[in-house]
Amino acid sequence: MAGKAEKLEYAWIALVVVMLTIFLGILGYAVIGEGYSAPEDAVTCNVKKLEEQITPGVKEVAPGVYEVDIVARMWAWQPNEIVLENPKKVIFRITSADVQHGFEIVGTNVNFMVFPGYIAEITWYPPSDAEGEFLIVCNEYCGLGHQNMYGKLIIIRS
Repeated sequence: MAGKAEKLEYAWIALVVVMLTIFLGILGYAVIGEGYSAPEDAVTCNVKKLEEQITPGVKEVAPGVYEVDIVARMWAWQPNEIVLENPKKVIFRITSADVQHGFEIVGTNVNFMVFPGYIAEITWYPPSDAEGEFLIVCNEYCGLGHQNMYGKLIIIRS
């Protein structure tokens, strides 16, 4: 006859099996039902020839549509200051020349990782009331000068 301790162990085992089944079911639904998957179209770059593949700067490709190419280096963003006038859509293309960095525009939903050898691309639709200066920080520790790695995004509305 099973004792009280043994029954408690079986209850915990059953709980773990149920939780694991629920977790795997949710994961399976996300992959199969919603179509989530790992990125397959990652854009790579040669770190030794960055200047040939990405030129730091801001380019307006249509009224209110900007492409912003950024290179992260210990301990600076190139360019360090980004000025956008009446932006509707901003396409950030960012790579790292040395180590892993985190790109965050404080106060917005822009926050992603930047890896050497890859060009991270994200499209941001700034809110119509976004105006003024926004701090850009590296939120992934990248070395002894990490605390000095910041820049600014300036949005001008007219």
